[in-house]
Amino acid sequence: MTELPFQGFTHDALQSLAKPGVGERWVAVQEHLHPILAALAEQLATAGRAQLGREWPLYEITWKTARYLNRGRGRREPIGEYHFALDRPPRGSGIYVGVSGDERTILVGLTLWGARKDALRRVWEAGRAVWQSLVDAIPEARFTGAPLEGALWLDAYLRSDAQYLWAGYAYSWDDPRVAAADFSTLLIQDALRLLPLNEAIMEEVETVEWGGEPLRERPAAYTTISRLPAFDVIAERIATGGFAYDDQILRAYHVALQTKPLVILPGISGTGKTLLTRLYADAVHGIQSPAAANPFYLLVAVQPDWHNARDLLGYYNGLTGLFHPTALLRFLHRAAGDPQQPYYVCLDELNLARPEYYLAPLLSALETTEHLVDLGAPGAAVSTSEGETLRNPFRLPLNVALTGTVNVDESTFALSDKLLDRANVIELTEVDLDAFRRTYPTAVDPTAWPILMELHAILSEIGQPFGYRTIAEVLRYLERAREVLPVEQALDLQIKQKILPKLRGEDGPRMRKALGDLLAVLQAAGQSTADRFPESAAKVRRMLRRLEQEGYTDFYG
Repeated sequence: MTELPFQGFTHDALQSLAKPGVGERWVAVQEHLHPILAALAEQLATAGRAQLGREWPLYEITWKTARYLNRGRGRREPIGEYHFALDRPPRGSGIYVGVSGDERTILVGLTLWGARKDALRRVWEAGRAVWQSLVDAIPEARFTGAPLEGALWLDAYLRSDAQYLWAGYAYSWDDPRVAAADFSTLLIQDALRLLPLNEAIMEEVETVEWGGEPLRERPAAYTTISRLPAFDVIAERIATGGFAYDDQILRAYHVALQTKPLVILPGISGTGKTLLTRLYADAVHGIQSPAAANPFYLLVAVQPDWHNARDLLGYYNGLTGLFHPTALLRFLHRAAGDPQQPYYVCLDELNLARPEYYLAPLLSALETTEHLVDLGAPGAAVSTSEGETLRNPFRLPLNVALTGTVNVDESTFALSDKLLDRANVIELTEVDLDAFRRTYPTAVDPTAWPILMELHAILSEIGQPFGYRTIAEVLRYLERAREVLPVEQALDLQIKQKILPKLRGEDGPRMRKALGDLLAVLQAAGQSTADRFPESAAKVRRMLRRLEQEGYTDFYG
């Protein structure tokens, strides 16, 4: 999102499309022209939400991404134009807003490909009286073939063999209006004038070619998304990123997401539950870098004070008459407008609050054919605080999968049967340290690793192993401490600071044995007067004494 308002097309911005060189021109366009078009796109989005609130949420803005044109085998040419497009599923036509360096014009037009020509014909034949004034007012249309004398441009196109069509408005760079700040008003009016015709074409495709009702009104049972990559591709992409998950866990998660759109991942902290949800979404959409944004994934941090659906979806303000949506509801709304793409939501720490309270409307929606969620607002539609329009009740999109991560400890709530009956539960408790070491990006200290393996094995026997997050943080600590502390002293501090604090339990043979085994590892081999890891050994001895005296022990006693 740009921070600068639209100030008109400057000379430098327009001339960036004349700069020699493929890379040089692309850099100049990104520096000078892109910010201006980005500001225009923001203003267009604001106006679209206000004027076409019912249609606008289905649309998305996409940018030109190729920095050169191919001109024959092995030859590249600098781009001759730069644009953004406004379209929505099932696509095939949309609104083009761009700058042409070859023609020295600024263009706003409806672009349509041959696959949508029949849909345009049906819209025109069925509603000529509706669209006549718009078509008459469009000053320019471009398609291959000779124009028919005396014929309206749309009739001429439909009678021709031409496939691609551009129809709209063109403004010369020499027009003094293009440099003015209010030129955006004219361009936005042009785009929003054309958008209803594009929407009519899309609804025609949905109704006739998709064989159903228009997208916003079509109920359906939950179905799988047809565009998922093969499982082997998804698993390879996750592994290529340097992350190791058990193959059976990945397969179970992959199938569960396609079977029913709610999965619960319980397990000890640090086993990669939340990370798995993101890695899977990235793999499905081919996003390689963990630092890259994924518009098809949303992480929602559940808060302990959530009591009802208002906390999850938003609320209606009776005084203002506006609905205040959460990030999740906006995400669901966007997914509803893009039904052929899978979207993923992770409800992190699902049971910090009572899930059956705040998830109640979604759980009920999952059990009905209509997937309807009551937003608690009066009427069949409600405006949001951001200028959008929401249908009420809201239809839970069929292409959204929900995953909740669960940690089981004294700070969380137990999961109810109502929730468990509606979900697949996949437990992540196994920690494969060998696989972790193979994928860890830097060399692991040979002195520390055997100790960590022994500690992990001991704690696993009492059901309290540490996870990937803990061991990764320990290794990073050892790397940072090399210039300050000896390796064994740094490891001693990390055992005490990262591993022992989570150890707790009542007196019993297993707990006594675990503490005894830990102490043996922490003491120096073959010595009786000194501990190899003195800080940690002293803490374990105190924990053993408390266990003997009170029948219970933890790190803090």
